Amino acid sequence: MKRTPTAEEREREAKKLRLLEELEDTWLPYLTPKDDEFYQQALKRKARMIPSSKAEIPMCGMLALRSHGT
Repeated sequence: MKRTPTAEEREREAKKLRLLEELEDTWLPYLTPKDDEFYQQALKRKARMIPSSKAEIPMCGMLALRSHGT
């Protein structure tokens, strides 16, 4: 038996459809780790994250170095 979608689910679906209509034939980049731009985008995303305390600044730096294998 199929259940009836809730008002929240219907609203979410309507938003998805509106977004798809707005985008129409616009090309959306899909990046994988094999793409050169993938890591650049990931670094930009990490750079936008602002540490909330001074103690997090060195920790974020160490994690960045560790993730790059240095």
